[in-house]
Amino acid sequence: MKTSDTFLRSKVAHRVVLLFISCALLPVTILAVISYFEVSQQLRELSQKELSQATRRQGMEVYERLELLDSDLQVLAADVREHRGLKSSPILQKHYRSVGLFSSDGTRRAGWGDSLSLPGLDSAQTQHLLAGNPLLKVVHSQDGIEQVLLLRHADAQSRDMFLVGEPQNEYLFSPLSLSPELKLCVLSASRSILFCTNDELRSPMAAATPAGHSSGQYQWKDGETSYDAAYWTLLTKPAFLQDSWTIVVSKDHAAALAPITRFSRIFPLVVLLSLWIVLLSSLIQIRRTLGPLEQLQEGTRKIGMRQFEHRVEVHSGDEFEGLAHSLNLMAAQLGRQFHALRTLNEMDQAIFASLDREAIIDGVLQRLPRLFPADVFGVCIFEETRISGLIRFRFVKTGKIKTAPLKLTTTDWLQLQRSGRSIAVNDDHGLPIYLEPLRQAGVRSGLLLPIRVDNTIQAVLVCASEGPHTTAVEDQQEVEQVADQLAVALSHVHLIHALEDLHIGTLKALARAIDAKSQWTAGHSERVTNLALQIGRDMGLSQKDLRIMEMGGLLHDIGKIGTPPAILDKPDKLSPEEMRIMRDHVRCGVRILEPIRSFREALPIVAQHHEWFNGMGYPEGLAGQEINLYARIFAVADCYDALKSDRPYRDGMSREKTMAILIANSGTQFDPAVISLLVQRMEKEKTQVSAAHAGEAR
Repeated sequence: MKTSDTFLRSKVAHRVVLLFISCALLPVTILAVISYFEVSQQLRELSQKELSQATRRQGMEVYERLELLDSDLQVLAADVREHRGLKSSPILQKHYRSVGLFSSDGTRRAGWGDSLSLPGLDSAQTQHLLAGNPLLKVVHSQDGIEQVLLLRHADAQSRDMFLVGEPQNEYLFSPLSLSPELKLCVLSASRSILFCTNDELRSPMAAATPAGHSSGQYQWKDGETSYDAAYWTLLTKPAFLQDSWTIVVSKDHAAALAPITRFSRIFPLVVLLSLWIVLLSSLIQIRRTLGPLEQLQEGTRKIGMRQFEHRVEVHSGDEFEGLAHSLNLMAAQLGRQFHALRTLNEMDQAIFASLDREAIIDGVLQRLPRLFPADVFGVCIFEETRISGLIRFRFVKTGKIKTAPLKLTTTDWLQLQRSGRSIAVNDDHGLPIYLEPLRQAGVRSGLLLPIRVDNTIQAVLVCASEGPHTTAVEDQQEVEQVADQLAVALSHVHLIHALEDLHIGTLKALARAIDAKSQWTAGHSERVTNLALQIGRDMGLSQKDLRIMEMGGLLHDIGKIGTPPAILDKPDKLSPEEMRIMRDHVRCGVRILEPIRSFREALPIVAQHHEWFNGMGYPEGLAGQEINLYARIFAVADCYDALKSDRPYRDGMSREKTMAILIANSGTQFDPAVISLLVQRMEKEKTQVSAAHAGEAR
């Protein structure tokens, strides 16, 4: 009983009951009777329409075949003009019974097929042919059969040569597109029969066909058999100068009414079955519910395929519509969550793909607008003193990223230290002092997310708005995840930078140990490296290139570990053997550093910094671009420092004399491009020193 009550309270059940009552026996019966007369009328009209369309279609086919036949004559005319004669072919024999070439006096010059003669031509027909047009003539043959001829002027140089062709009636008139129960006849302008699919129907059909109209329908009889017929006039005069032909298509009247007869036989069965249809209408109505169900199923499939923008449109006014609305809400929520996850994943990739703190912050600022509704996003980075730092922020509207200094008070620092995952601020309670650059840009409220590294506040992620802003729980949770990712990334960058500092510090310590082997080379490696890095920056080299140069430069003379101090500190000129030992420090340095994977990109500096640009250097005698760019830079920097520094065999030179020697050897020992950059740098430094002295004098 409870199940029955539930069913009756359902809108779907109400619709089924209403449909059952509305589809009672009487309305169905009335509908069936009306349908009978309507269907009968439609069948008659369809039969008549079929006949009319058949006549037009057959007429167009005849006209198209006339054009094809004319094209055949044009080809033959071209053969005549080219003196190739009248050649027969299987295709021509299929199209024509015979073809002949005649002069204007009726003399046959060439041809093939049955005997054929030139029909009489009046002046209008002759002018029509001489104008290059085809002529269609119907000639009465001796056996009483109408003969159709197609003529065309054959030779442009001679006015008395004509091609005459007698088309195959089976090709010209054959009803390829007519159904078997349709009969075709073609009448000439004089109402004579040109073609008929049934010879027995020639005379009665020709006599019954009306005249004076371009198309129409009529009925005619042949004995006891009645026929429905349609005719259509084929206009042949404009193109072929032949009075119009009449295309007639007939159909047995009984065959035309056969569909109506069959319908009359099954009509009582339809009436009897109507009652059963009414009884089963409730099942049909239940079936109708499958439409919304299929839409709901398609909607769930789209969600499974991550097409969360798809919406199910159901306007049934019942429970299905409510279910579709709930599904759409779920799809929107899932789409938002998926979009957030994808954005967070992209942020992960952008954050951990770089070791540059500024690049990491820019990647976060560019993607945050897709995750959180705000007008300005920024990241505050605090210095170790906790009293100052930088804020880098981005306006969503313009997309511009700016950097500004910030100050941090003790109160603000304590607030950050004591805060939880986030801090909501607005203009009523006052923005923190370190957000002063944002206040000046028009920010009035925002959400602050402290970023902790080793339980210490290192930065703050800022999501700010120009007006009051309420943060949804979902949005806040997602931006907190971004803050956590940023904390990990900054910790990672800090660790990497610490390792790099340790690495460079180790290299500097090793370089000083190498330089300390001789009192004359103290600090040489660091000075050479600093000058080479300055030249590299002037050349526009990347940070990666500069790091490689710094590693290689600090250890470019590591091979001197194996050089005896007596040679390094000898005040006199070295002997050839001592020179060989001295030069061997290059290969020795390569052998020392080669096993260390991280130094492999810097090895060319160690191996080639004594190569000459003209190929006269050592150890390999490389020249020009064969020498690594880093090594060409260090060759200049190394020589500059060596000339300016004291040596056991000479005193250090002045800057001017050193530069003169370097410039004199440009293109031979040194790369001219590197020398040019060094000259520019020295001139710039000289100008700066002069300006500084002038300022002190004032």
